[in-house]
Amino acid sequence: MANKDHPTEIGHPYQSNFAIVPFSRTYDEAFTLLVEARNYLSANRTASRRGLHGSARMTQFVEEMRMTSRLIRAMAWLLAVRAVEEGEIDWEDAVDLDDLMVDLQICVRGDCDEATEFPPALLDLMERAHSLYMRTARMELQVAARCSA
Repeated sequence: MANKDHPTEIGHPYQSNFAIVPFSRTYDEAFTLLVEARNYLSANRTASRRGLHGSARMTQFVEEMRMTSRLIRAMAWLLAVRAVEEGEIDWEDAVDLDDLMVDLQICVRGDCDEATEFPPALLDLMERAHSLYMRTARMELQVAARCSA
């Protein structure tokens, strides 16, 4: 429940600008990228790791999971924004700062020295997923800062 003494409740609730066209494009991009990653991983689960040995194989697996985590986290945030814009939840319910901080520790990392051995299509997906995640994480941090101010 919203706290009436909360700064965002004085006069009116926190108003976002995420409902404008860039949000819609970001949502569409996230959905498309999530489907594209699923299709790539399904089609290349074993083939993309063929020829990789030991730590390189494990590194690729970890980076594929990190990419998936980035996409899922970005999509979850965008769905939360959509729910707020539809009046289904409040901004305070959409932001979980503790979860965001844990996710940032996992999703921001990109310590992948062996990435040069990854297939170009995977590298492209990883780069786009990272970019999308960073944009959505910045949006969520901005809202979190306003909600907790």
